[in-house]
Amino acid sequence: MPNQGWQQQQPQQQWGPPPAPPKRGSFAMAVAVAVAAFGVAVYWAILGVMRIIIKRPHQSEPDVVARLLAQTGGNGDLLAPLSIADMVLKLLAAVVLVFGALLIVLRKVPGAFLVAGAVLLGILAAACHFFYYDQIGWSGTSDTYVVAALTLVVGVAAILPPVTNALQPAAQPQFGHPQGGHPQFGNPGAQPQFPQQPQFPQQFPPQQPPPGHGPAQGPPPPGYGPPR
Repeated sequence: MPNQGWQQQQPQQQWGPPPAPPKRGSFAMAVAVAVAAFGVAVYWAILGVMRIIIKRPHQSEPDVVARLLAQTGGNGDLLAPLSIADMVLKLLAAVVLVFGALLIVLRKVPGAFLVAGAVLLGILAAACHFFYYDQIGWSGTSDTYVVAALTLVVGVAAILPPVTNALQPAAQPQFGHPQGGHPQFGNPGAQPQFPQQPQFPQQFPPQQPPPGHGPAQGPPPPGYGPPR
């Protein structure tokens, strides 16, 4: 009976789910945000230094301020703390924006959140500026409000997806492990594994014994056998 062949069945490769497409980011936009943040930081630094150099009305003209407080009913004890807080917040906002801009240029995600966090410092500085002059009935300068609005715009732009995605490292594609005994190409030193071939017993035709072996056939030759 001739040997029966077999069909080598190749199992299908089963891979994992396709990797998600990489999120698109714009590093040019991130650099623009960093430059804008640095410019706003310089603006804050100038205002903070001016608060140190230039005296506030309660320091330069205490008599005038006292008359104004009597007319408006403001609290004179709040003027000094509000003035100091205004100065500190402006300088702190400048420092935070500088560090945030530097980290954005270096493609660090925390830089975007530092720039966004400077918005809170700007709002607090603008609030201190407003309440200081509100005590004495003055409107005060508008520079603090302008730079606070610019900080808000830059802070919102820093956390937009095109900026944050540009700061994150690109994700490497990940595939599932092949199944079914196929060669594993991920390990260069591993030996390729193929499906084992089924073993079948070999069948050969029956062989006849050579002459002179086996039982004798026919009558014995003369001279042999029992005596008569």
